[in-house]
Amino acid sequence: MPATKRRPARSEKRLALNRRLVKIQADIAHLRRDREVVRRDEFVEMSKSLEQLQKNTTDLIKHSKDLAIQFGRIAQIQAELDAIKLVLKRAGLSD
Repeated sequence: MPATKRRPARSEKRLALNRRLVKIQADIAHLRRDREVVRRDEFVEMSKSLEQLQKNTTDLIKHSKDLAIQFGRIAQIQAELDAIKLVLKRAGLSD
């Protein structure tokens, strides 16, 4: 059976995260171009945004790993079920 291509999952959370990252990058580029003086509250807000971005990224990685483990377990259970069905069919106990 040929390998199937998986389509990338696009959750709204991921899109919102990407939009926020683009906005932050645009703000940084604007500040670099204009060499504006950054106020303390702007710096704090930017720091909080970057910390939240790091937390979201870490959470996404963790959830992705958890899903990979779950799908691996489902595949193992399916393989065991197929083996049981084959044995029952050979024994004449199933269609």
